[in-house]
Amino acid sequence: MADKKKKIFTSKETLTPRRPTILKSDRDVSKENKEKQEKEKEKPPTIILKTREQSAPKDERPISPKTLKTSSTSDGDGMHPSKIAQNENKEKREHKPSPPLKLMSEPIKLLDENLEFNNTAVEFLNDSNTNYLIIGVIGTQGVGKSMVSNLIALNKHTQNLCSYILHSHELTSETTYDQNDVKSLENQMEAMDFIETSAKINDKSDIDFKFKMQDISQIEKGVHCTKGVDMYVTSDRVIVLDCQALFSPALIEEFSASPVTARSANVVTVDCLQVASFLMSVCHVLVAIQDWFTDYNFLRYIQAAEMLRPSLWTSGAGAGAGAGGGADAAPAGDAHPHLLLLHNRCQLEDFTPEALKTMQDLYRKVFQRSNLQLKSGMYMYSDSNKNGLNMDSVCKGHNVDNCGPPINLFLLPEVYSDYDNREIYRGHPPFEQLAKRLRWMIFGVNRHQITNVPNLSEKGWFQYSSKAWETIRKCTFFMEYERFLP
Repeated sequence: MADKKKKIFTSKETLTPRRPTILKSDRDVSKENKEKQEKEKEKPPTIILKTREQSAPKDERPISPKTLKTSSTSDGDGMHPSKIAQNENKEKREHKPSPPLKLMSEPIKLLDENLEFNNTAVEFLNDSNTNYLIIGVIGTQGVGKSMVSNLIALNKHTQNLCSYILHSHELTSETTYDQNDVKSLENQMEAMDFIETSAKINDKSDIDFKFKMQDISQIEKGVHCTKGVDMYVTSDRVIVLDCQALFSPALIEEFSASPVTARSANVVTVDCLQVASFLMSVCHVLVAIQDWFTDYNFLRYIQAAEMLRPSLWTSGAGAGAGAGGGADAAPAGDAHPHLLLLHNRCQLEDFTPEALKTMQDLYRKVFQRSNLQLKSGMYMYSDSNKNGLNMDSVCKGHNVDNCGPPINLFLLPEVYSDYDNREIYRGHPPFEQLAKRLRWMIFGVNRHQITNVPNLSEKGWFQYSSKAWETIRKCTFFMEYERFLP
């Protein structure tokens, strides 16, 4: 066996030498494998999809895992095309059609009879609209707050306003009578003129007043008509807030079941101050109505409500402020509404330049230290030199030389039964023209920022109002003020 192995070995050595083959090293092989792997990674993956009977829309087509991974891990802020497409598809899928906005047919309570905030009123507000106007109306009992609110909320200008206002105090058909009292009903039927009644109905057909006004029975009993705060939203997104009567004796009688005491009067006074401060905090325009010149107690009421008003910007009313949120003074950046001093049922002598100058001088002195805006363009006459306004004056005899620099003061005349007699000198333009001018001035006022949150929607304003009312009710300033009342 050893010989054979040796023989075989010697035979290999005797063979002619062959050219050696040079093999690649392991290092070179590893480099080529890496390059192939990198090229395979750069190639997009081949996706085999099943054929469909019906072609699906682009939004519902599947996306490859690699695209999803790269779009989710990309560092760019929406710059990658796949990420942009994915976000657009996601928004389209998540976007749901908003329910149709409910339109108001009649006012709804923002603050009910017990001054509790009504959260159900939010369904009439828009979540995307930021172009709206909030108007609050305050005044004593019987000055015409609901009537002015109706004039502001009126969608179209009509020529039958005087007729409607004159007959607004009449009893409606819903009035019930005692079954035993038949004679009075027969006497009313005999004295009834059906022709005049049909004419009145035709005059009222084109006017739709939303806020309920006092009828003759409420006037005779001395009972207030509005309780709490009524809210009405017009089709032009104007939100009108009609307030209950300030320091009304009827409110005190309702509050106290027992005979009226000083304690019950003080509680109602503080409640009305809180309502006035609430309207100052949530409104663009605050209309203060009087029916004579002037009620000093009403002016002090406005000053006290502004003094006790808590600073909602610093207390964080939008985020739920605490009980002591109103203890700090209001900062310079806090929002202050436009104050319009409106005189209702004015007589002939009230429209003279001398009387108008006296009114403006008094109000200018009363509110000289107030932060309420009194020069907002809601004037009886123009002042183009100082205020940059170029308006036609309502009364031609009123100007800066005769009446002085204007402030936010407007006069509405009393409506008489002979309002359509043009031969009688009234001393002022017709009531319809003044009512139209009033709406035009209020709607054109500057809509300042109510809160420190920019571009607040209607529903955002509603949430802010809820927190603001909660802060005002818990504010210690009103509790301390009640202690000092007699």
